[in-house]
Amino acid sequence: MSVTASTDIGPGPSSTRALGGAAWRNTLRLRRNSASLVSALVMPGMFMLAFWVVFGHAASSSGFDYALFLMAASMFQAVMFTAGGSAMALAMDVESGLLARMRAMPIPAVVAVGGRMLTDLLRSLLSLSAVVAVGLLCGAEPVSIGGLLLSCLLALLMGQILVLAFCGIALRSRHPVQMAGMVQGLEMPLLMLSTAFIPLATLPRWLAPIIEHMPFSSMIETNRALLNGAAPGAQLWEALAWLAAGLVLGSWWVAGAFRRQS
Repeated sequence: MSVTASTDIGPGPSSTRALGGAAWRNTLRLRRNSASLVSALVMPGMFMLAFWVVFGHAASSSGFDYALFLMAASMFQAVMFTAGGSAMALAMDVESGLLARMRAMPIPAVVAVGGRMLTDLLRSLLSLSAVVAVGLLCGAEPVSIGGLLLSCLLALLMGQILVLAFCGIALRSRHPVQMAGMVQGLEMPLLMLSTAFIPLATLPRWLAPIIEHMPFSSMIETNRALLNGAAPGAQLWEALAWLAAGLVLGSWWVAGAFRRQS
């Protein structure tokens, strides 16, 4: 007997309760998973601290606020790690059969992804708070509180779109857990192929244009501009274009996965 996912996405008491229940379940799982908590609260700040210890003194001697430079990258890294962990958690729900049971219930199928995104928003907030605290302790000096808050809001938006895109990739795969693991494995190499940790001006002339237009570079540079109180310029529009593409593709992949018959 074939069971199709509900396509009703309108608000309603049952949908709201289901979404709240899914978010609460995922939050409890997060609290009980020490590895996820370490990844959320420790890893981004540890990466930032490690790079600052190695390169911070040399950069500061030339008048370069390397701690603030790293803060933007670590904020993006925090939400990126959250998205990778979200894809893995959802993939495990698929292979355990939980998602199939949810699809057979009279609730919107997107409750599963919506609940994950609410929990991931909380995890991203915790990660960003840890990164900002480490950055300030390292001597980072954002130009204004408003710029710092805007940068955090933009990072949260980036994180939610990455969650949608990464979950869509995992859901469309025949082997969701393996695909989610591959996504997590590619996160750091892709981040290294950006302006996350090294200024663009220090790269070779043949490599700089490629790195400048990588998706992560434009997003991180936009965050840096907000922290420095500068106008993002063309980097903002490029970042918005990448985010729009991620939103469209992620929504399409997730919707397509839930339309499949079980």
